[in-house]
Amino acid sequence: MRADERERCMLTWRFHKDRSYSITLSGPFGTLEGAGDDLFEALNVIRGSLEGQGRYIAVQGARRNTWASGMLRDMIGAHQIYVLEPGRDINTRKDRVDIFAEAQPDQLATVEEQRRYYRGWQESVRRG
Repeated sequence: MRADERERCMLTWRFHKDRSYSITLSGPFGTLEGAGDDLFEALNVIRGSLEGQGRYIAVQGARRNTWASGMLRDMIGAHQIYVLEPGRDINTRKDRVDIFAEAQPDQLATVEEQRRYYRGWQESVRRG
């Protein structure tokens, strides 16, 4: 997405023998690749590249209020992530969504905005 424009893209991911992950995103802007120890990390590499162009990927992993826990990163490579609600701890199954499932444009955030939301959520759970 860029502003009100939606562009169709092809997103593919791979798990490598060294236990790392990579994602390739192809669209009107060309092809971008991101790599990391899990899918969430690899997705954030691509998101960071797109942000400079004013683009967002409309997937659950790019929502302001989602985050991959250490457990999900270790066990399933962050293929699923948690939806966070301030003041409420996560419910392991109920709050999980697929990282690549479609998200609404008004839910999207930059990588930094998502990090800030996560830190705020952590504080709200500690206090609550």
